[in-house]
Amino acid sequence: MSMENKKNLGCNIFNWIEESLNPTNCTSEDFIYNEMESQSGNSLPIIYQPFDGRKISHWIDRGLLYDFLYSTEGENKKLLDFGPGDGWPSLIVAPYAKEVIGIDSSTRRIEVCSENAKRLRITNVKFKNYVVGSKIPFEDNSFDGVMAASSVEQTPNPKETLKELYRVLKPEGRLRIHYEALGRYRNGGERDLWIADLNEKSCKLILFNRNIEDEYVIQYGLTFAMSKEELMGRLSANEGVSFNQITIPLLQELKSKITKAQVLKTVHPSAKTIISWLKEIGFKEVIPSHSGSSVAFKLFNQYDNSERPKDLHSIDEVIKNVVKVAVQLKAPIEIDPMITAIK
Repeated sequence: MSMENKKNLGCNIFNWIEESLNPTNCTSEDFIYNEMESQSGNSLPIIYQPFDGRKISHWIDRGLLYDFLYSTEGENKKLLDFGPGDGWPSLIVAPYAKEVIGIDSSTRRIEVCSENAKRLRITNVKFKNYVVGSKIPFEDNSFDGVMAASSVEQTPNPKETLKELYRVLKPEGRLRIHYEALGRYRNGGERDLWIADLNEKSCKLILFNRNIEDEYVIQYGLTFAMSKEELMGRLSANEGVSFNQITIPLLQELKSKITKAQVLKTVHPSAKTIISWLKEIGFKEVIPSHSGSSVAFKLFNQYDNSERPKDLHSIDEVIKNVVKVAVQLKAPIEIDPMITAIK
C-alpha cells in the first residue's frame, strides 16, 4: 500500500470515529493517565524491579538519573519534578537531593507516586496535585532545579507551562527537559496505535494522527469492554499489531463493545521551537546537550557480557562521571536532544 493510500485510509478512519462515535475532547490525565495503574508498566528499576546490571534498560535508567541530577546541579538542593508518572525521576533522584516535590494534574498518578514513595521509605519526596493549565501552586523562585521528563508536551499549552517553570525557578536555577519531538516518526510513523491494558475486562485502543510539520498530535482513545488479549486477537495480531489492521468494517463490527470515545490534541515542539520559547521567556542560557541515556547505552555496549559490571555501585561509578561531562556538551538541535535552561 502506498504512503498516499495509507494516509487516506487513516483520514477515513478518523473521520468515521468523529462522525460515528462523537468523541469527547479531554486533557491528557482524563485521556489515559487517570486510568493507568502503572504508567511504566511496572518496568522501572529500583521503583518496581530489583536493579539488574545485565539489562541495558537498567543502565539507561541510571544514566538518566545522573543526567537530571547533574544538569540541574541538584545535589543537596530542592528540586521540582513536573509530571512524575510513577515517581520517576523523583524517587531515584531523591537520595541525592535535599528535597523533591512532584506535581501532576492526574490524581491517580499522585496516588501511585505517593504509594511508591511510602513503600520504598523515601521521606524527602512529596507529591502534589494541581489543575492542568493553571498556575503552578508554588511561590516565585521556589526551586533550585526543575526536572521535566516527557511531561511539558502533555499540557494544553506547553509554552505557558515553560513560563510557569521559569517563574518557580530561583535565579541561576536550572530546568532540564526531556520531550517527545515528532521528527522520529517521519517515514511511516505518522499513523500509529497503542493498546493500553486497563484491567481484565477492558482495554483502550489509542490511534495516533501525527502532524510532524506543524508539531502536534491528535489521539483517539476507544475504550473496549474486552481484554487487551481479546482485542489483539480480533486484530489478527499474531504477526504484531499495526495501524493498517484498523479498518472501518472492523470498528463497525466492534462498535457495541466501545464504552467510551475520546479525542486529545497535544503540541509536541521540536528542539528548535523549545529553544526559541525558552529564550523568549527569559532564560539567560539554553543548552541543547547530549544525554545520560545515550552515554549509558554506549557504555553498556563497550563491555563483553563477562566483563561488564553488574552490581549497582560499580555501574554507578562507571556511568556518573561520564554523564557529568556529557550533559555539558552541546548536541545538534536537529536530533532534538535534551535541553538545559538556566534562569
